[in-house]
Amino acid sequence: MTTPADRLARIADAHTATRGPAGTTDGYCAECDHRWPCPTSIWATTDRDPLATWDPADDDTAPE
Repeated sequence: MTTPADRLARIADAHTATRGPAGTTDGYCAECDHRWPCPTSIWATTDRDPLATWDPADDDTAPE
C-alpha cells in the first residue's frame, strides 16, 4: 500500500533542479520548467498535515 508520504516523496523526486554537465544548473525545475525551487517541489517537501484542508493563502509568498 502506498502512503501519502511515499507519494509526496515521488513527486519531490520528479521536481528537482535541472542538472547539466559537471552538475551545473540553469535554475529551472526538470519536471515543470518553473524557476527552482518550483511550487510543486516546495509543496511536496514541506511538512503538512495530510488531513488538514488546504488554503491557497497559506502558500502566498507575494509581498503585500
